[in-house]
Amino acid sequence: MKSAAAIRRRLLLTTLLPLLAALLVSWLVGIRLIADRIEGQARTKVRSDLNAAQEIYDSELANLAYRAQQLGRIPELGRAVQRSSRADLERILTLAASGVPSSFVTVVDQAGLVRYRLNNPTHKGDKLQHLAPIQAALRGANAQGTLLLSPQQAQLEHPALAAAMTIPLQPSPHAAADNRSSEQRGLFMVATAPLHDAHGRVLGAVCIGQLLNNNQALVERITRITSPAPPSNDGLQQNATLFLHDVRIATTVTNESGQRAIGTRMSTAVASQVLQKGDVWHARAFVLNQRYFAAYQPLRDPGGAVVGALYVGVPEQPFIALRRTLNLTFAGLLLALSTLGLLLTSRLARQLAQREAEIQAFNRTLEEKVQQRTVQLEEKSHQLLMAEKELARSERLAELGMLSAGVAHEINNPLAIIRGNAELLQMDLNQQADSQEEVTEILTQVGRINRIVGSLLTLARQERRQISRFPLNPLLDEILDQIGHQIPLEGYTIERSYREQELQLQADREQLRQVFTNLIVNGLQAMEGGGRLTISAGINEGTQVITVSDSGPGITPEQQERLFTPFYSTKPHGTGLGLAVSWGIVRNHGGTIEVHSTPGQGSGFAVRLPAAD
Repeated sequence: MKSAAAIRRRLLLTTLLPLLAALLVSWLVGIRLIADRIEGQARTKVRSDLNAAQEIYDSELANLAYRAQQLGRIPELGRAVQRSSRADLERILTLAASGVPSSFVTVVDQAGLVRYRLNNPTHKGDKLQHLAPIQAALRGANAQGTLLLSPQQAQLEHPALAAAMTIPLQPSPHAAADNRSSEQRGLFMVATAPLHDAHGRVLGAVCIGQLLNNNQALVERITRITSPAPPSNDGLQQNATLFLHDVRIATTVTNESGQRAIGTRMSTAVASQVLQKGDVWHARAFVLNQRYFAAYQPLRDPGGAVVGALYVGVPEQPFIALRRTLNLTFAGLLLALSTLGLLLTSRLARQLAQREAEIQAFNRTLEEKVQQRTVQLEEKSHQLLMAEKELARSERLAELGMLSAGVAHEINNPLAIIRGNAELLQMDLNQQADSQEEVTEILTQVGRINRIVGSLLTLARQERRQISRFPLNPLLDEILDQIGHQIPLEGYTIERSYREQELQLQADREQLRQVFTNLIVNGLQAMEGGGRLTISAGINEGTQVITVSDSGPGITPEQQERLFTPFYSTKPHGTGLGLAVSWGIVRNHGGTIEVHSTPGQGSGFAVRLPAAD
């Protein structure tokens, strides 16, 4: 009996020991693979989040550069710098920069001398040409970058900045020794744009700066985009930080008391690689007294020197707790599998496969959400830029309209006297007289001035409309039948594609006649020596679209940017008012004018108007 029982025990051990050994090896290997995969996914996520954070930082810098360029395009600002008129500079900057969020706005002349500081008007005359963005702007180029300013430099720009950017230093484990009690320097986003006169000469530059010290909005935006889900109970929360050298100046990292860890410093190992060598860090790192899966990107000034860093990361502790939980789970499963054998081994394999699938599904869902938020952010930024451009253009035309009415009124009276005297002089002179040609030229130029004055008056009267309902086709036929009196049509082919669909417009007929005449004349004049002009019409998404296309040389992107700006013309003898007036008329009717052109492949102007009631 005992011998048989011993044999059964030996047989049982012989059967179970290989199974237990296989299960033990499987346990160890499985734990290692899962731990490596979790850690790899954490590293991949922080690398991806660092790229997203850098894009957000660059987009903030690009927005600041766009605001500087908008100020640089104000002609009156350049003239005020040229005249050194403090009153004009104060008036223009107060009005133009009132909606621009910034820490300081400064204007310098072509020698780099400060002419006006919006936030410190009493201090001027010092030189800023040593700053790289200012140097670039004085050479005629837009510039942007990250600058490190001393308290003295910042106080010149804004008296309150020195206090605002002072950050008391806090005890920081794993950081290098530092005897300072506070960080008094400031890290700024800076953007500059040149100021030009009418001939394109650089008159000076405008500089906008945004303080990053204590800029919690930026790091919170990075955290919100890279980790859109609310904080979890296990502490797995994405963090972001801006460093000035090795000091946290804006962060979502919190200390043991739950307060933001502003004033704490970077660990020595990270500072050596990121700040001293200028390399990117993708590895574990100490953040305060905890280890994080971290990613650091050095921030450089325009000269290439490292002045700080951008950080994103997640705590390592939740992953350690997860690994410990997995160890305990596998130990319990091993005990159960030792009694249940291959049946529970198969069950465990199925559970692991399901867990892997859930992790992959979670990762895919997270990546899709990040992509969706990124697309939404880009779309909102594009819409904001377009709205700012449209608002700036409307404001310029409104101001120009008021100015044009006064200028036209003042010019008309002396112009009438000049014309009358020139006509009397022409009648008194013999037809063969030597001065007859000069008098004729005077009358020709007077006529040109009269047309310009007429365009100015039209620009000033765009609010006055006589609305009626009328068909589009007869209006376009009438314009095309009469256009030959202005431009000889030999060599041109005019395609009237609008006849395929009859549209009814509800607008001021004479104002739209002026718009379509301007577009048709411009299209013909763009095709020197002949070409094909196509006029088409249709309805797109409830909007009536009238398109004038030519086969001319096309328009460059730089010209398209300024095409509807008053007094800008690509023609040698153009006044630059035709498209500006047309844009104002269409805008006043609730519509838009869009230009589509590729250099060398012609141009097309699409007028979009609301459908008639």
